[in-house]
Amino acid sequence: MKKRTSYIIGLFAWLFCSSFEPNWQYLFSIEREAKILETDRMGNIFLVSKTNQLYKYNAQGVLQSTLNYAYLGNISQIDASNPLEIYLFYKELNALVFLDNNLAFRGRLNLSDVGIIQASTAARSYSNGIWVFDQGDLQLKKLEKDGTLAQASGNALQFAQHKNLSASRILDNGDKIYVNDSSEGVMVFDLFANYLKTIPIKGKEEIKIMGENLFFMDKRHLISYQLKRYQRDTLLLPQSDNLGFSLEKERLYLLNEKGLSIYQYKAN
Repeated sequence: MKKRTSYIIGLFAWLFCSSFEPNWQYLFSIEREAKILETDRMGNIFLVSKTNQLYKYNAQGVLQSTLNYAYLGNISQIDASNPLEIYLFYKELNALVFLDNNLAFRGRLNLSDVGIIQASTAARSYSNGIWVFDQGDLQLKKLEKDGTLAQASGNALQFAQHKNLSASRILDNGDKIYVNDSSEGVMVFDLFANYLKTIPIKGKEEIKIMGENLFFMDKRHLISYQLKRYQRDTLLLPQSDNLGFSLEKERLYLLNEKGLSIYQYKAN
């Protein structure tokens, strides 16, 4: 598995270092209007419709499960970093809902009940706990599944340049925690919620971490920021009008108003 992962990361690194535009092979599309796209490492695809219907597709684009929790309100984010347990974050409710890999309900955590004043974003920790950024006191916090506080960063204004912080995404790759804020940049923490640095990438709602690269989308380009060498590379995307993206294995997922298109890099 480790060898396979290294190959995948190496493939994308090679693409960005190449001096020619890539040859993307179109695989298939899913014609469904969606506001949220997420994927897992198995190649499964998760889409949330504008009416908050959740759909799960397998790697071949075949619908596997559907779930309608619209009565709970707006689904703000999905975390599928553990394919066996899916986290749904409801920002307006300040709550998390846990699902199994068939989208069956497994539990709910009301964050207000465990001292989180207002989470602006939440995600699974690598150890199957929970990371939240608490807008109430501007702290990154790690919780156990029962809501017990395990780690806290202290008020982010100690190191942030902007006072109006509103983190939009948390990613935990098992080594560091990346907290994306469109005005501040990407704040980096260690596993104990200690602040390390800020990556100066601003104005982006969605980011993706693969190996030593951070990816984000800029109009019709995919940008790779090399975390160790502080270098940016640009890759032309195969379609325009993209609303969201994801990367898994050798595949590129692009979401627009009409639905989702899946591509694979094709070597010449």
